[in-house]
Amino acid sequence: MNVINKSVWDVKEILALTFVRGLTAVTLRSLVEKYNSLEELFDKPPENKVGQRLLQNDLFLKSGIDALRSEAEIQLERCNKQSVDILHFWDERYPVLLREIPFPPALLFVKGTLIPEKDSIGIVGTRLCTSYGKLTTERFAEYFAKNDMIVTSGLANGIDSIAHKFALNTGGKTYAVIASGIDCISPQLSAKLAEQISENGAVISEYKCGVKAMPAYFPQRNRIISGVSKAVVVIESGLKGGALITAQFAADQSRELFAVPGNISSEKSMGTNKLIRKNMAIIALSPEDVLDELGYMQASHSPEVEITFTHDIERKIYSALSFEPIQMDTLADNLKLSPQDVMVNLLMLEFRGLIRQIAGKQFIRL
Repeated sequence: MNVINKSVWDVKEILALTFVRGLTAVTLRSLVEKYNSLEELFDKPPENKVGQRLLQNDLFLKSGIDALRSEAEIQLERCNKQSVDILHFWDERYPVLLREIPFPPALLFVKGTLIPEKDSIGIVGTRLCTSYGKLTTERFAEYFAKNDMIVTSGLANGIDSIAHKFALNTGGKTYAVIASGIDCISPQLSAKLAEQISENGAVISEYKCGVKAMPAYFPQRNRIISGVSKAVVVIESGLKGGALITAQFAADQSRELFAVPGNISSEKSMGTNKLIRKNMAIIALSPEDVLDELGYMQASHSPEVEITFTHDIERKIYSALSFEPIQMDTLADNLKLSPQDVMVNLLMLEFRGLIRQIAGKQFIRL
C-alpha cells in the first residue's frame, strides 16, 4: 500500500479550498500537502501557473479567505442536517483502493458507514434490463452478499437498483455511488432506496450537498464504483452506456473485470458479449466463478446441501426446473402431469425456498 502524506489541515479548511473555482483535485492535493494551512497558502501562494490562477480568482484574495470559510461553514451545516460525513483524501477512513486510482476525489461525502474490513464487488448494467438480466443480477447480488462481500453499484434504475435491493434483502451490505449531492437524489424511489442503503452500508458522492445531477457527472461517478471495488461484474449492456464506461475504468484501474454472457440476438447483451470476445473481461457463468477467480475459495467450495423430496412428482418437477424461467403449463405438458398436480408441488417447493415464481406464472430453480 502506498504511503500517504498526513495532512495537518482540518476538513473545514480543505472544504473551503474546494470553493476556489477551477481548482482540480490533483492541484488541491498538492497544495494541501505543500502548505500547513489555508492561512499560509493565502500568505505565500505558489510562484507558478497555479499561483497565478489562484491570485486571479475573485475568491482567492486576501479579503476572500473569510468568504471561502463562510461557504465551507454553510456546506458543513447542510451535511450535518442530512447526517452526511465528509472524508478528505488523507482521512484514515477514506477507502484505500480508491486512493490508488489515477484521479481520486479530494473529498467524499458519505451517508452511512464504510466498512474497510470487507471487500466490495461492483455490479453494473443497463437501466432497461430484460428478465434474464434481472434474474441474473438477483442471483449474483444475493450470492455476493451471503458470502460477506459488499455489493457496489450506482443507484440507477434497472441492474443497479436490483443489485442494491437483493444485497439488502439478503441481509448484506451495499454501497451506492451517486452523481449528485446526497440531498438531491431523484426520483423519489431512488431516494427511498438510498435511505435504506445508508442504514446497511453507505451512499457515496464526490459532490457537495445541494448539487444536482448533470450528464457529465455520471462518468465521473462510474470511476468511483470501480475504484472502491476489488472487481466489477457487467450484467447486460448495449454497445454504448454507463456500464461499459465503468468497465473501461475498471480496466484502467487494474481491477478484475467480469462480464455475464447473454443472448447473441439481444441488444442488451451486445456490450457484455463484446467485452468477452475482445478478451477485456473474464466470462462469468455464475457468481461462484467470480469469487473463485478472485481467490475466495471458501465461498465457491462450500459443501452442497442434499435436498430431500416427499415424493417422486416433487423430485421430477424440481429436476425439470433450471435458472431459465418456464411456465407452469409448459412444465405440466413436458412432464405429462396435470396442471393441478404441478401447481400444488410448485407451491410446496416455493414454500421450502427451493424455487421461485416470477411474472407470467413462470418458475425458476434457486
